[in-house]
Amino acid sequence: MFNRKIEDRLLDWKRQPDHKPLVLRGARQTGKTTLVRKFAANFEIFVELNLEKDRVRRIFSEVKDIKDVVQSIEGMTNQRIIPDRTLLFIDEIQNSVPAIRLLRFFHEEMPGLHVISAGSLLEVRMKTEGWSFPVGRVEFLYLYPASFDEFLRARDESVLLEKLLEMRAGQETPSPLHDRLNELILDYMIVGGMPEAVAQYVASGSFAAARNCHEAISSSFKEDFGKYSGGAEAERLKSIWDRVPFEVGSRINYARLAGEEGGSREVSKAFDILHEAMLVERISPTTRTSPPLALKPKSAPKTQFLDIGLCSHALSLTRDQLRDKIVSSGFSGGLSEALAGQELIAGNFHRRGPLFFWVRDEKSARAELDFLIQVGDRIMPVEVKSGSHGSLKSLHQFLYRSGTDFGIRIYGGPLMIENHSVSLPDGKRLNYRLLSVPFYLVFRLTDLVSALL
Repeated sequence: MFNRKIEDRLLDWKRQPDHKPLVLRGARQTGKTTLVRKFAANFEIFVELNLEKDRVRRIFSEVKDIKDVVQSIEGMTNQRIIPDRTLLFIDEIQNSVPAIRLLRFFHEEMPGLHVISAGSLLEVRMKTEGWSFPVGRVEFLYLYPASFDEFLRARDESVLLEKLLEMRAGQETPSPLHDRLNELILDYMIVGGMPEAVAQYVASGSFAAARNCHEAISSSFKEDFGKYSGGAEAERLKSIWDRVPFEVGSRINYARLAGEEGGSREVSKAFDILHEAMLVERISPTTRTSPPLALKPKSAPKTQFLDIGLCSHALSLTRDQLRDKIVSSGFSGGLSEALAGQELIAGNFHRRGPLFFWVRDEKSARAELDFLIQVGDRIMPVEVKSGSHGSLKSLHQFLYRSGTDFGIRIYGGPLMIENHSVSLPDGKRLNYRLLSVPFYLVFRLTDLVSALL
């Protein structure tokens, strides 16, 4: 497995003298189990339990004392569990509520023991069955599909990655370097960040191998929908999963997603299930221009698909179509937002979103700004452009209303910082600094902004 940035967070957790049991959350196929097995190399002893197995679940359902639980695990696995030397991994923990409740006692009665749990249906089970993790007794980390810089690591592009980490706004990027990075972004948009697809592509150099992997992953998700819900609702989940890629970058319209197969209420419920499974994300609308950001009531969110590679596959897009822009302007803009959104989400290991976009919804005029991000105590407006040019009217509207003098453009051009002065429709002038960030540097957006504030 290629290196993931979250591995540094796992090492930080290991070194904490008062570490709590760690719950690793994320969609299926994002590499949680593989990640933990790799991380186990940092311990003398690794004990893995899979709670899909009845005989393993019985340990937690039949034994209430944590010391007896440990003895039962040792007897079943023929491995010692020794604090500070052992990593205990409890996989598919959503299958045992008693195991979830017992997590707190590992910390209280065996504080030196390192315990990680994971499960692909955690969020779904929590929502449908009404249980939760012991508050304040566990820690959480979130694993998402690989980001662009992780994709470069997988390709062994270490020198190129060093160049990206050294880039600063105001320094000119050589055109050959910029052009190559834009070509690699196209590769990433086709391959995406699902670890198996990345590994297949790196091993073979074939986009077809990645696409075969995408097909298998998507099929496995659909097969799992029966575990989320039964009967007609499982079929509705499959239908919505197939349709969401066509809606990226757009406001969610449940009636449109429903087609002829159901009402908006049923589709909204099915979308909620996909969201709890972390297969889709909502980008929430807000009218606020300062913290804290809050959802605008009764306003449709946008949708973010799990992975840009899976999205491109679902839309049957080829690399040549993306490169030569043989894609309708609507889809091109939506895919650009999906790419930027995926990079923004992937950088937050400690909490799950939400992402926000800004709406100006007045009788006289309407505007939408693609993203708002918080850097320190400031809200920063972000507009995404599929090419290297394009108007920034929504960005200007936000800057004018917020009194902010700093804006961000994510686009296909080079890294730049410029002073802008524009005339607004009411005759006033807006003076601000614009940070233009290429798609291949979105993973560094926060530190690029912080360096300029």
